[in-house]
Amino acid sequence: MTAAGRMSAASAVAAMAAGVPIVALTEDRSFLALAGALVALSVALGLLARHGGSGEVVVRLVQLLPAALVPWLAPAASEPLALYAETAEFVRESFAPMPYQSGVALFSALLLWVLYLLVETLAVGLASPAWTFPVLVLPYLVPTLAIYAETSPALFAFPAAGYALVLATASRNAAAGPPGTHEATAAGWRRGVLTAATIATTLALAGAVLAAQPIPERFGDRTDTFGQGTVQLGDPSIDLIRNINATADRTVLTYRTSDGEGQYLRLAALSAFDEKGFHLVATDLVALQFGGDLPRVGSAQAVETSVEVGDLASEYLPMPWFPVAAQVPGDNWRYDPRTLAVVAVGDGRASATRDLAYTARTARLPGLETMLPTLAEPGEPGDGGLTLALPPELPDSVRRLAVEVTTRAGAETAGEKALALASFLRSDAFRYNTRVAPGTTLGTLEDFLLGSRTGYCEQFAGSLAVLARAVGIPSRVVVGFLPGTERGERWEVSTRNMHAWVELSFGNGVGWVPVDPTPGGATAGGGGTSSASAVPSSAPTPTVPTAAPTTVDEPVLPGAGAQDGLAAGGPGWLAGAAGLALVLGAAPRLVRAAQRRSRLRPGADPARAGERAWREVRAVVLDHAGPWPDGTSRQVATLLGSRLDEDGREALWALAVTVERGRYDREPAAADALPALVGRVSRSVERRWAVPTAGKWWPRSLWRPGR
Repeated sequence: MTAAGRMSAASAVAAMAAGVPIVALTEDRSFLALAGALVALSVALGLLARHGGSGEVVVRLVQLLPAALVPWLAPAASEPLALYAETAEFVRESFAPMPYQSGVALFSALLLWVLYLLVETLAVGLASPAWTFPVLVLPYLVPTLAIYAETSPALFAFPAAGYALVLATASRNAAAGPPGTHEATAAGWRRGVLTAATIATTLALAGAVLAAQPIPERFGDRTDTFGQGTVQLGDPSIDLIRNINATADRTVLTYRTSDGEGQYLRLAALSAFDEKGFHLVATDLVALQFGGDLPRVGSAQAVETSVEVGDLASEYLPMPWFPVAAQVPGDNWRYDPRTLAVVAVGDGRASATRDLAYTARTARLPGLETMLPTLAEPGEPGDGGLTLALPPELPDSVRRLAVEVTTRAGAETAGEKALALASFLRSDAFRYNTRVAPGTTLGTLEDFLLGSRTGYCEQFAGSLAVLARAVGIPSRVVVGFLPGTERGERWEVSTRNMHAWVELSFGNGVGWVPVDPTPGGATAGGGGTSSASAVPSSAPTPTVPTAAPTTVDEPVLPGAGAQDGLAAGGPGWLAGAAGLALVLGAAPRLVRAAQRRSRLRPGADPARAGERAWREVRAVVLDHAGPWPDGTSRQVATLLGSRLDEDGREALWALAVTVERGRYDREPAAADALPALVGRVSRSVERRWAVPTAGKWWPRSLWRPGR
C-alpha cells in the first residue's frame, strides 16, 4: 500500500475512534455502523482514484460520492430540512442519553464521515498530520459542552489514540528516509522518527491531563468571601433533571428515623424569581447552630434521624426539615440563617458530603390537609418582599388563574388558598413528564399553566410558588430529595429521588411550611404532599446579588511505487467492487442486529428498559411489513394484538403494561422478563407476517422515521 493509502486508512480509524465520545449523548450505537460504512466507501474510492493516477483534488471529489447514497440508505434524508427540524425538536425535548431517533443517528454518522474527510485532507492532501488534533477532538467537545455533567475523561483516550495513530503512520511513512538513502541510514531514520513521535504523543497527552487539573469544577458562580450577602452558592437545581432522568438509579445515601417514617431531605431554597426563573441569592453564613426548640405549631413531634452519605458530592448537607439540632463531623459546616440551608466552606467543599455520617433532630408536624386550613394569615419573612416579588413580565393571565382557582374553591384564608392551589396542580388537568424543557422561566411556567400543562417537579413547584405569590403568600422553591425507598429499618435515597417542592410562609409565628404540589404517583421513590413543617419567620432581609506551541511532523510525500499500490488490471478492480457490494449489502442487517442486542441488554434501568423493548417490538413489526397503530401502549396492544395469536397477544399486553408502569409508576416493573416477552411477540409476528428476503438484509425499521 502506498504512503497515501496507509495515511487514508489511519485517518479513517482515527475519525471513528474520535467519534466514540458521542455515545455519551445517545443510547443508540447504530450511527457508528452507518458512519463506518460511509467512511469505508470513501477510503475505498480514494484508493481506487489514486491507483488510477488521479490528483488529490480529484480524490477529494471522488470521496464525496457516498453522500449520494445517503437518501437511499435513509429515505428520511430525502427531505433534509424536514428531518433537521424534526431532529432539532427531538434534541430540544430530550436529555442525554437520548433514545434512538433516525435523525440523530443520521446526523451523527454524517458528522463522523465529514470528520474523516477533514482529517484525510489535512494528513494527506496538505501533508500536515500534526494539525489533525483540533479536528479529532471536536466530537469529545460536543458532549462536554452539551451535558452539564462532567464528560468521562476516559472518552478523551479515543481521540487521543486516533491522533497517536495518525502521527505513528506519518512516522512509518517517513521511516524509509528520503529516496536513495542507504539501508543502515534508513534504519536509523526510522528509529529516530518513531522515538520522536512516541515521546511527542506521550508528552502531549500528559500535558493535557496536567493542564486540566487547575481548571475549576462547574458548580456555578460563587465567591469565597464572607460578609453582608457576599456568599453566592452553587445552584443544585441545575442537576435536577439530569438526576431524575439518570439511566442508572444509584443509591447516594441511607438514613434511619426514630419513628420509622420517611423524611424529605432538603438541600437549598431558591428565593428570588425573575423572567429567567427561580434562583439563589447571596447570603451570609454563620456557625452551625440551631434554635433547639420545636416549632410552636400543632402537635409537633421530635424525630431523630441518622444519615449515612455514600457517593454524593455536594456542598449542601441533605437535612430533614425542620432542623432543631444537628451533629456533623468537622468544623467546615455553616448554615444560612435565612433559609437554614447547611453548607460546607473551605477547600474541597464541592464534595464535602461524600462518605459523611451525621445525625439531626427535626420536627415532624401534622399533614397539610389538616394543618393548612388552620393557617389564616400569610407570613412576613422579613426579606424586603423578595419572596413575594413577581416580575412585571408575568402575564396577567397567570395572575387571573391564581384568583380564579382560589375563588372557585371558596378559599378565604391564606392556608385555604394554598391548599386550593396545590390541589389544582395535583389534579388530572396536569400531566407529569420529564421530556420537557427544564427550568422555571416565565415562558416555561406560562406554557405549563396555560398551555401544555405537562412537566415535572420543577415546573409543578415553580408554578405553585408563582400562583401563591399572586394571591399574596410568600413562597420559594426548594431542591432536595424525596424520602426514598424503605429497606428494612433504613431508607435508601437514589439519584432519581432528587426533587423540587415549595415552602410557603404563614403568619402568627408559623413561618415556612413545605408543600409538594407534584402528583404523588408521578415521582420516583415517594412523594405526595409532604408532612408539613414550619420555621419561625425571624430571618433578616437577604441581599440580592447582581447578575452574575505545536510541533509539525515531516510532511507526508505520497509515494507511487508499483510494488506498494493495488495490483494492476482487472482483479484489483473486481476485488474493490466486491468489497463495496459486501459493505453495502451487509451493513443494514448488522446495524439492525446490533440495535436489537443494545435494546435488550440486561442490567438496564427498568423504566428505560421497557421503552427500549417497546421500540424493539415496533421495529420487528415494521421489519415484517406489519401495521403499527398510533396511540398509547395499551391501545397499540389492543389493536395489534387482535392480529396476533394468543401467545403473542398475552406477551404484547404484558409488555404494554410494563411500559405504562415505567412511564407513570414510581416503582417500575422489573426488567428481567422483557427479553422473553419481546421474543414471544417477535415469534408471533413472524408467524403472522413472513418477512420478505430483501427485508432481512434491508430492515424497514431502519428507514422509517419515528421512535
